Amino acid sequence: MSTKMYGRSALLTLYSLTMNLHKTTVEIDLDELARAQAALHTNGIKETVNAALREVNRKAALAAAAGLVRAGDFHVPDELTWAAWRAPRS
Repeated sequence: MSTKMYGRSALLTLYSLTMNLHKTTVEIDLDELARAQAALHTNGIKETVNAALREVNRKAALAAAAGLVRAGDFHVPDELTWAAWRAPRS
């Protein structure tokens, strides 16, 4: 897409329509933000908040998977199945 063809505001509108974003105002503890930025290796508030949200969601998914393993509901494929999945498709 060219900014000449659509214009900057139209591009931003197209981008925000394709992303599930919400603009908001929030009070953030700057000391906590600095610690989070150091831990996540991020710069800026938006990048840090998004990285923190991804990390929380990743940990929740891992916890859910661990629960399936503990319950015996997590199927681990055998070597033949893995080989079939890795085989080139025609």
